[in-house]
Amino acid sequence: MIIKRIDSIKEKINRAILEYNMLEDVKTVVIGVSGGADSMALLKFFEEYSATNMLNLIVAHVNHCLRAEESDRDEAFVGGYCKKNNIECKILELNVKKIAQENRQSIEECARNLRYNFFYELAAKYNAKIATAHTLSDSIETSLINLTRGTGPAGLCGISAKRENVIRPLIFLKRTDTQFFCKENGIPYVTDSTNLSREYTRNKIRLDVIPVLKQINPNFEDTAARTISLLKADNEYLNDIARLCVEKSKISYGVYGLVSVKNQPKPILSRFIRIAVFDFLKSNLAEKHVCLILDFIKNNNGAINLPKNIKLSVKNNLMIVENIIEKNNRLHKNFEVPFKTGTLLTENSEEFIIKVMSKDEFEKFSKTNNLLFFYVLDYDTITLDAVFRNRKAGDKFCKANRSVNKSVKKLFNELKIPPEKRDKITMLASKNQILWINNVGVSEEVKVTKTTKNFVVIYLKEKNIY
Repeated sequence: MIIKRIDSIKEKINRAILEYNMLEDVKTVVIGVSGGADSMALLKFFEEYSATNMLNLIVAHVNHCLRAEESDRDEAFVGGYCKKNNIECKILELNVKKIAQENRQSIEECARNLRYNFFYELAAKYNAKIATAHTLSDSIETSLINLTRGTGPAGLCGISAKRENVIRPLIFLKRTDTQFFCKENGIPYVTDSTNLSREYTRNKIRLDVIPVLKQINPNFEDTAARTISLLKADNEYLNDIARLCVEKSKISYGVYGLVSVKNQPKPILSRFIRIAVFDFLKSNLAEKHVCLILDFIKNNNGAINLPKNIKLSVKNNLMIVENIIEKNNRLHKNFEVPFKTGTLLTENSEEFIIKVMSKDEFEKFSKTNNLLFFYVLDYDTITLDAVFRNRKAGDKFCKANRSVNKSVKKLFNELKIPPEKRDKITMLASKNQILWINNVGVSEEVKVTKTTKNFVVIYLKEKNIY
């Protein structure tokens, strides 16, 4: 019976590894080891696994210095076990309480962030995956914590089995499984005395809530696991649809067209917003912000400053997400787009329309759009290397019907264009010879003449005044 249960535990770990493709092409694993039963069971599994799969193991232990002698005891225990079993071990000591106070964070949040930062640094150094000892029990507790605080389907799904560079091979195991595994295999472990303290939310759930739920249903963990599995499947399906919406609507980095998206049902549209913003925020968007942005999309207007210097705005059926600091630092960054017809969206979110017309088409266009501000160029004089871009050092421009070829820098000085706006001005260039400058004009090289057969029309939906 004992052997059968141990085999079942190993089978669940292996199933998690295969189902979530945790170790494909992985040569090194950084294992987060606190010294408790869960992490020691994980370490023991990897010791056996590495013996036949040629896997390098690095144990990472963080002494948070929160429990005085007990914290030092845990550090000595993990370090001693690794030394005895010839496992490389990296230990970090941190005064988490002090750091949390300085950063105005809760101790739990600060400890978690510091711990993962340490893991990520080691993973980057050794080109490794990070394995943590989170179990099904941890996942259920997380789901209940999120439920009490208020959450959507993603929060009810608990802890992910795999996320970015982090894997959780014990995610199908209950805490009783890891304790049994350690006991029957003679694996030593230490017990954290704060696990019995109701000061922490997780402990209240673990010690008070789950026992009551087990009184109602002795198989609560199994039924909760099935519920989480169903929620994950539904959530992943909806996320896949939303990701497809993000991909199809993306015009450029952080810029999304809303015409094909805004009529999606709320479950898709809210996920569309979260996915689009996550790339900038690197964390989940608060529900109150999602609701505000849904209103912006509905009204096709609105803007909000989000955490971490992120700004989101909606206007003209466009949703624009940008890092304000990076945007300011990017003022002098060149953008370059090959010349082509259609729509051009610049780094500054200007939307230009470029059309090629015959002489007859152009004459009709100019008559019916006589109030429209536009530029017209001789299409056949534009070379294949022409690109839309902003200014570069050495640029020259000779305005149509003038014989003076001067530097763009000098031209901008003469026009008294503010320095902070100069790198935002869109132009068409062939190498360092400028063919067209928005709000300035067309060059002598590409001006329309009596012999012009094909015309290029360029206009901006909303004219900028410098």
